[in-house]
Amino acid sequence: MSKRQKGPLPYPAPGIGAAWLGDRPAFGFGDGMMKLGEALVRCHDGGMLAMQASPDGQSIWTAGDDGRLVQVDSQGQVHERLHVPRKWLDSLAISADGSLVAVAAGQTVHVLGPDGGPQELRPPKGPTALAFSQDGQELAITHSGGVSLFELLSGELVQEIPCAGGPISVAYGAEDAFLFVGLSEPALAGWRLHDGQAFKMGGYPAKPRHLVQNKTGSVLLTSGGPALLAWPIVAGKGPMGQSAGVYRPRLGLVTAVAIHEARALVGWSDGGVDQVDLSSGKTGFLAGPRPRTELLDDPRKMRRSILSLAFHASGKRFAYVGEDGSFGHQWLQ
Repeated sequence: MSKRQKGPLPYPAPGIGAAWLGDRPAFGFGDGMMKLGEALVRCHDGGMLAMQASPDGQSIWTAGDDGRLVQVDSQGQVHERLHVPRKWLDSLAISADGSLVAVAAGQTVHVLGPDGGPQELRPPKGPTALAFSQDGQELAITHSGGVSLFELLSGELVQEIPCAGGPISVAYGAEDAFLFVGLSEPALAGWRLHDGQAFKMGGYPAKPRHLVQNKTGSVLLTSGGPALLAWPIVAGKGPMGQSAGVYRPRLGLVTAVAIHEARALVGWSDGGVDQVDLSSGKTGFLAGPRPRTELLDDPRKMRRSILSLAFHASGKRFAYVGEDGSFGHQWLQ
């Protein structure tokens, strides 16, 4: 009898995102469908390109190549919130309080708020990633030339930060004191915003697409390395002059990260998921293939990477989805 992988069979489309809608795990796929608990929900007539849960866990937003931004509510009902004909909507961000949603459509970024129609922002080049400041007053938009910072109250471009290397991810630090970007180069870069002091960390074999911080902003986790890198963020200095914590429970490349308190989830290029206790350094296997003692393939060419990880609000469960359509959820010990 042939051995088969435990858990659900892969979905027949690439994974896009994993999240929680209340207590129900949600998985978005490239064919426009969302698996919500045991139900399948059509979100887009074409492909889904981005997916993100609201901070309160009561809705999930998705963007697609059909030009639609939709919100799936706690009952699993789909509501169209924006339609931009003949445009792909491929980057998505939600403010910390959930009141603002930004989505990129071609050369324009649309910002939806509680006070009516969408605001339109136009960076100098096509947007690649979006992030709200933690106070919700500013939006950072990365593009091939750097980062554009827009004030949302006025809609004005307040700062243009040149950056070579092709920014593809972005995040504000604690109290909006720092700005971090992942580069196609590949590398991690950033700035101390009050004086523009720049910093850059190399040594990444792949693009740092995931930049994740704990609630206090004292640590920044990044993907793209041969290990989970946890950068200490020191008040006034950020990661400058600091050495990253290095956690390598398996061989390969880190392709997704998530954090809840001192526990981190790490997704890998081989489709595996591990956990790391950042306080003790202990690691453990969670899902997918178990760690190997040697690499059988170039991890940069694998097509089963974990693309998205999500903690349940309790921190006791997690969900994951992979590039090959593999997905799952389980309890944490």
